[in-house]
Amino acid sequence: MKARINEVTIAEPCLQNWDDMEKGAGFNFCTACSKNVIDFSGYTNAEIIRVLANSGSSVCGRLSQSQLNQLNYHLAIVPTTNRNWMKYLGVLAIGMSIFVMDARAENLKTPISITKSIHHKTDDKKPILPKKIYGYVIGADSKPAAGIRLVIVDTRFFALTDKNGRYEITLDNQFDVKNNQLIVESMRFGAVLTLDFSKEKQNNLKLKKAEPMIMGRMIMAPKKK
Repeated sequence: MKARINEVTIAEPCLQNWDDMEKGAGFNFCTACSKNVIDFSGYTNAEIIRVLANSGSSVCGRLSQSQLNQLNYHLAIVPTTNRNWMKYLGVLAIGMSIFVMDARAENLKTPISITKSIHHKTDDKKPILPKKIYGYVIGADSKPAAGIRLVIVDTRFFALTDKNGRYEITLDNQFDVKNNQLIVESMRFGAVLTLDFSKEKQNNLKLKKAEPMIMGRMIMAPKKK
């Protein structure tokens, strides 16, 4: 049997405006087709494949053309056979589980020494959260970027930069420090900064020219020769 190479395609490109859709956590809701459109722009190849594999129906997604190219390159070099590509992912998972079990068994062969220790629950303390965070956004020319909207992913916290490129976001006691991705909401620029809540002043965020995004129904199919 000849090997079958799969590829991901946008079978039905969507012409709706992403920014006009109702925003959700990691997706936007398209009222035109009553479907959630997943924002894959921050996903890895493995994460995209996992979503497509676990979906019981068609998936509408949004990603850049370079992401789609990289994803299909990744699929092209995966040594799949005529069997279903999802089974190949399952083999990888089983192989990793066996490797972990063997490693654990090997570790158990070494002598085990038991010592008494006192554990202080210092790690259980909730980290001290600053009342605010601030920083500066600069352009590719290293000059301050004014009027840039910044949002902490999956939260309601946002800010606009002033003429000096400075932004400031006030936090409350209920804020979850797990939400530590600050992104730029712009059609022209794109940038992501991982926030450090141990301090108020954050590292500078440098803007990059945003890639054109494509959006629509994503399908996995055998690659045409």
